[in-house]
Amino acid sequence: MTIRNPLALALIAFAIAAPGLASASSLYHPAGGEVGFTTHPDHFQSSLSRSDVLESVVAARKDGTLAILQRGGALPAKAMGPSKTREQVQQEFLNMSDAEKERLQELYGSGS
Repeated sequence: MTIRNPLALALIAFAIAAPGLASASSLYHPAGGEVGFTTHPDHFQSSLSRSDVLESVVAARKDGTLAILQRGGALPAKAMGPSKTREQVQQEFLNMSDAEKERLQELYGSGS
């Protein structure tokens, strides 16, 4: 019994400390207060080389996204056309079984 107690306590202490040790190498560390975390950029391990990053900066400068990001703006969403035409959607609805139409009615109501 005397050997089990210290061993059990050591295992419990390790289990409690392990998550904290694992987060020590991450970019963000938990912190008290309103923010809740601190940022440590020196702990970040990037998979990109310096030349890759410089190429992306040049591309962002050319297409205007760098200027938007430097001013704190949000990037505009890329324009995407509709995946289906109105007629395709209407035809899809007409081809639904009665059970599927009832299920839609349950989910979304009568629409009036």
